[in-house]
Parts: sequence; structure tokens; C-alpha cells
Amino acid sequence: MSAYNPDRKTGRAGFDRRLAKRAIGLSAALVALMAGGGAFAQGIAPSGADAAQAAAAPAAAAAAPSPDAMTNLIRLLVAKGTLTQADGDALLAQAQSEADKARVAAAPPPPPPVAEGAVRVSRVPEAVRAQIRDEIRGEIMAQAASEGWVTKDQAAPEWTKRIRLFGDVRVRSQSELYSRANATDILDFGALIALGPVDIASTALFPHLNTQLDRPNQLRIRARIGALAQVTKGVTAEFSLGTGDDNSPISPNALLGGGLAKRAIWLDLANFKVNPFSFATLSFGRFENPFNASELLYDNDLRFDGVAAQLNVNHLMGEKSALTVTGGAFPLDYGAGNFPINATIKQRYPTKWLFAGELKLKAEVAGAVEVTASAGYHSFKNVRGQLSEPCNLDVVDTCSTDGLAPQFVRKGNTLFAIRNISNSSSGLFPELFGLKFDFDILDLNLALKMPISDRVGVRLAGNYVRNLGFRRYDICSGQFDNSASDFIQPINNVFSDATHTKVCVSKNAATYTGGNIGWATSARIGSIIPDKRGSWTFAAEYRYVQSDAVLDSLTDSDFHLGGTNAKGYVLSGEYGIADGLTVGGHWYSSNEISGDPFAIDVLQFDLRAKF
Repeated sequence: MSAYNPDRKTGRAGFDRRLAKRAIGLSAALVALMAGGGAFAQGIAPSGADAAQAAAAPAAAAAAPSPDAMTNLIRLLVAKGTLTQADGDALLAQAQSEADKARVAAAPPPPPPVAEGAVRVSRVPEAVRAQIRDEIRGEIMAQAASEGWVTKDQAAPEWTKRIRLFGDVRVRSQSELYSRANATDILDFGALIALGPVDIASTALFPHLNTQLDRPNQLRIRARIGALAQVTKGVTAEFSLGTGDDNSPISPNALLGGGLAKRAIWLDLANFKVNPFSFATLSFGRFENPFNASELLYDNDLRFDGVAAQLNVNHLMGEKSALTVTGGAFPLDYGAGNFPINATIKQRYPTKWLFAGELKLKAEVAGAVEVTASAGYHSFKNVRGQLSEPCNLDVVDTCSTDGLAPQFVRKGNTLFAIRNISNSSSGLFPELFGLKFDFDILDLNLALKMPISDRVGVRLAGNYVRNLGFRRYDICSGQFDNSASDFIQPINNVFSDATHTKVCVSKNAATYTGGNIGWATSARIGSIIPDKRGSWTFAAEYRYVQSDAVLDSLTDSDFHLGGTNAKGYVLSGEYGIADGLTVGGHWYSSNEISGDPFAIDVLQFDLRAKF
């Protein structure tokens, strides 16, 4: 077959047939070349004129086959005479350039330079890689531990292990039920004290307690959260915040309602505890009750301000015995730091204090029976009111003993008017009231605890309190008492009719009906604190507390809705529905001991979470 010559005058059909035969031959040759064999040895051999023309091709076209298919194809076209030698050389140069670029682009990047003395490893076995990984992790963890980042068993820095958060949330439904036979004219002395001086000429306007109107299903909440931190060896710091409707020393409950108003938060705890020795603990600040006292004396939510010390002696009466000695000093009131503008005489009021001490013994007797006995003495200093010197309110705004009025009262303690007003041209006689007796309280407790099983036990307890500061003859006496003064006698806990013996010689003689003792007995079965799932407890208690046996501002706020001069029983039960989550109920039924009829029943249902 001769090369195509455009000047040659042949028919169109003949040219197409020649071109088709040439394409078939080229395709066969290309397939042979790409299969890796010789270009012509195993391909389609040329014949006739084609063979002669191939033999006359230049040496460049007859060169050994290239591994590049495009180069072989161009050479073949030149050899066949389809392309001129010049066109073939140009196409070969272009193909070679593009092939070089493609090889450069497809080649892997060169390895990084190898430092002097280094050894290049083309492949690291999996076992070696795991070993290297473990060694690196160990080095990092060792550095973290030495520098205080983290240790193997921690998910946080070490200092976080020295802080423990705690708290509780309680939602309560409380119903207060009153007897229809209750008296209707019982004064609210707590509100009276909070008002400050009140005009005794307007006693009809004095606030009174609710005594007959039931208040069912009142929702209340109590929420507290705090932290306990280990500051250093032997020293801890603690603080917590809690709810409360007011700043009274007891009852952190907040009554819901009130137009969805926000709730107040108070400082509940803030203290340091120091253990200079293993057997000694010193407490400073505001802390929980350090004494083994029942709610007959102190409400469970009461906190103590001041300083306390506790010493523990173990194995005094056997291997499982302990003797604890606790004492403390607690300021109650420092008095006002400023005085009214026209007070010409500056009064110096003594600071009110509580000094208390207790001896407690715990031991096992008769096998697994645990006995706890304690004796405490709680002396309240400068809390008793005194009748003032004659007080001319036209000259001064304060009287000599105003600072002895109590800050808080509930109901039950015997009170009297402490201002001896000699003159008031305004016709108003603003009075203050004070406690009639001293309070030096002996507190005796005895409890026996017996296990029934690993999770259930029985506890029997008794408590006796007696106010040793009580003197019945103090009803009509005092530093400045005299028969010419108004309101020397008590304004509560008295009979004033002619059928009773008079004990006070004054303008308002009366018969005192109060007392100074209190006692309680209780039985409990189940878990002491049912804070685990499936745990439970049931308790029954009877209480009797006379008017001046204890301070009515510090005793249990639920029994008789707080205060003294009450007797009755308490039934309660709790069940742990999950760890840290309990439901429970309480029933308080109480009546007055003496004085006007005043019976109160209280029903409570609680849902409490503790963490």
C-alpha cells in the first residue's frame, strides 16, 4: 500500500477503503504492542508494498519499540508513511515531554532528609509500634503526675479530690389543723417582739395567733447546697447555703405561693474544723449542733455560731466504747452599736451568750446492744429581762433595759413588760417584753440500739430536760420590780380571775400556771436514715414540755408549730424509693399543758433527695 498523496487523482471510495485497512492494521499492531510483545514479530506482518516501504523507513522509525504506547504509535505512523518524519519527530518530542510530566506528578514525594547517625526504617512492625505508644503514654502520665495535672486513677486534678459537694432538696405538703374549741385571743408574741415597742394602751390591736382556721395542703420547699474542702492535713473548711422564709434560728422551709416570687437564700454553714490530734476536734464559725441533744431542746435545723471543742477517748469501757467531751461558747447578741438621737444616757448592755458542755458515753453491752448516754448543761447568759428604771419617754426614746428584750420568741415562754414608763405626754406607752426567767438547762439522754438484721434495727430513747435557772418566786421579783409598776407580773401563762390564788402583789395580780421540765420517749424500727433503695423506718414519740423548760425559739418548729407549753405524740415513717431519694410522712398531735385551750394537729408528706 502506498502512502496517501493528496495530489493523486483517485476516487473517494478507493481512499476510504485504503484508510480503513490501514486503521485495522494499526489497531492490531497497537494491541500487540500494549500486550508487551514485539511490535511486528507477533503482530500483523506487512505485505507487498507495505513491507518494502517499511524496510526503507529511516533508522529512527525502525528503532527498538518503546514501552510508551503513544511513542510506538507515532513511530508506526511514520513507518507507514501516514506522517512525515518531521511531524513524527515533533509529536514524539511532545509525547515525551507530557510523559515526563506525568511520571513526575505520579512519583511519591522524596523522603525527608536523614539526620546524621539516624537510621531509616521503611516499615515498623505492629508490636513495636504498640510498645512505642505505651512508652510515650507512660512518660506523659509520669510528667502529669509530677506536675499535678492528672494521675492514672483520676479524671481531674488532685485538688478536686479534696472537695466534696453535698446538699438536699425537700418538697413538703403540710396541713395545719386546729380544734374548734381553741381559745381565740392568744397573742402572737413572736410578731409582738418583731414589731419593737408597742403601745400597751392599744392591746386590742396586738397581733393574735390563728387558733381555729385550718390551713390544708400548704406546699413548702427546703433546699441546701454546700461544699466540704480538705484545706490541709487536719484542717477542713465547710460552707452551705439554704432557703428560709426569714432569718429566725430554726425552720429553713420556704412557703410556696406569694405570686411566684423568688425565694431568699441564707448562709447556713461556714466553718473551719481543726484536728490538732487524732482525738481532738476544734470548730470555728457557724456549724451544726455539736451536742447529743434531741429536738426537745434544739431543732434539728438549728446552727451554732461560735467555738466548740470535742475530745474523744476510745476503749474506755471495752473495745467498742468511746467517751466524748464537748464544750463551746456561742454568742447570741452583742447588742446595738448605735443609739437614738435624743438618748442622753448611753446604755451598755451585756452580751448574750450560750455556754454549754456535755459528757457522752457510747458502749456495747449484752452482745450487739449499743447504749448511748449523755448529760449536758446549757447556760444562757443575760437573756432574762429586767424591769427598767423609771423611764420618762418625754426625754428619752430608750429605757435602761431595752437591750434585754429577746430577738426571737415563738410561743410558750413566760414574758413580761420590761419598760417602767414614768411619763409620756403623748398618751402612748410603747412597751417592750422580756423573758421572766433565766435558762440554765440540764439535758439528759439515754438510747439503746439493737440490730435485728443487717439492714434493720430498733432504737429506744428517752430525754429529760430541766431548767435549773427557773425560780417560781421570780414571777413577782426583779432587779427593779416594785408594786407601783405596771405589768410586773407575767402577761401570759397566768390566771387572773378571783377563783385562783394570787401570787403577785401589784396592780394586776395573777396566778402563774407554767413550769420548767420536759421529757420525751421514742421508739424507732428500721434504718436509722433510710437513704438507700428499699430501706425504711417507722417511729413513734411522746413529748411533754412545760412553758419554761427550754427556750421556745430554739425547740422543734413542727411540734405544736413551735414553742413550749405543749404535750402530745408524733408518728412518722419514711421509705427509700431509690438511693438518695425518700418519701415520708409525719403526724404531730399536740395540746396545751396549761392556760387557754390550744390544740394543733400537723400532717406532713415529704419527697426528699439527698446527695
